[in-house]
Amino acid sequence: MVTTNLNGLIEYVMNGDKTDEMKYVSGVNCLPETAYEEMIATKNRFNKGKEKIIGYHLIQSFARYEVTPEVAHELWLEYVNEVFGKDFEVVVATHLNTDNVHNHIVINSVSLKTGKKFYDYHASRDYLRIVSDCICQYYGLSVLEDKIWKHKGAYKRFAKENPYMQMVKSDVDRCIEKALYEKDFRKRLEELGYSYSNTYEQGLVIIDNTRDRKVYLQKFFGDEYSYNKVIDRILEYENTNIIKYGKKYKMGIEEYKKILEIKRKSEIKKLPLLYILFCLLVKIDPLPAKMDFGKARVKLTKEMRIEVKYMNELSRQAVLLTEKKIGSLGDLNAFRTKLEDEVRILKGTRESLQRKKRKSMNQEDIAKFDSELKLITPKIKQLNDDIQNCYKIEKRTRLWQREYEKTMKKEKEHQKQSELKQSKKKFKKYLKY
Repeated sequence: MVTTNLNGLIEYVMNGDKTDEMKYVSGVNCLPETAYEEMIATKNRFNKGKEKIIGYHLIQSFARYEVTPEVAHELWLEYVNEVFGKDFEVVVATHLNTDNVHNHIVINSVSLKTGKKFYDYHASRDYLRIVSDCICQYYGLSVLEDKIWKHKGAYKRFAKENPYMQMVKSDVDRCIEKALYEKDFRKRLEELGYSYSNTYEQGLVIIDNTRDRKVYLQKFFGDEYSYNKVIDRILEYENTNIIKYGKKYKMGIEEYKKILEIKRKSEIKKLPLLYILFCLLVKIDPLPAKMDFGKARVKLTKEMRIEVKYMNELSRQAVLLTEKKIGSLGDLNAFRTKLEDEVRILKGTRESLQRKKRKSMNQEDIAKFDSELKLITPKIKQLNDDIQNCYKIEKRTRLWQREYEKTMKKEKEHQKQSELKQSKKKFKKYLKY
């Protein structure tokens, strides 16, 4: 935190000798040359010019020769937009005066949109570090492994509320459910635009080929994505060809029917509510063992059961595209950015209410804060679900575009070959004459 001489700190960060004559200096929501004046104007506009804490200074350092200045600066801009977005004025600078490239940012303590101050405490520090780690891991860069934060489970909390990581996790879970063996799992991931590595040290690491990003699932979502657990989960899902040795046990018919009924009820609970409601209205079984097509009865396969679970998700994506009149990837990204801004504002409001609740001694005020928090949390969840759907629509669109380009390329090659054959035939015919 900065309590004195904000102008001097900004000048130090922007020093031309350290930033290659200000080549690697940028401003977010302000111009670097007038950043100090703009920050002071924001404070005065909200009557917060005499506050004790006037700004914040963050430093991010990379290992020696690990990254170029250009990449370091781009990563830091991505970091600032992720954490501070459109709310705060920030000066971003990359210094080259040491053996290891490092970044500096200076943040105004007051939001230019709401006038609220950035509150620095242990949970916010955890969040700042986790976002930095996550972005570095996306691009295959090293991070500090020592856990210096006080907030337990900070990585898991971050991953739980990150729509992009939730999308990757759901895609991977879906492939694990469908796959019969590891090669099948790899193939299914490739169809969704992913590749992966699975090691004893890092567990399951997913590479998103459409965005050139990495997600360390074991680190963010726990030991269910360790090497052994992933292999066990792939083999566990209805792979009846595996012989399991052990004590034989003969089950009675009645006991077997009871177990099947329990399993059936458990499976029905996992189905989308919209689908179950539809089945009740038309009076059909939500999870039949077989489906009738005229005189033929077709068994409902495992893959069909899995696809039924995603009906609600697909229907929501269709509603988003039609309601918001999204006609291109540009429209989709603009809509997603708008949702992310709303989530950021709601999270700020939630944090403010939680802080007031911790400080309050009045039971009536605490009950009021609780009721407001109960309204905010479902809104954040709904917005995050829609952001995740936007990511999935974008991913599917890019995969379609890639397949279309491949098809067109093959078509052109085929056309060239056919034209070449025709020209050869004409040439042979000409030689005969």
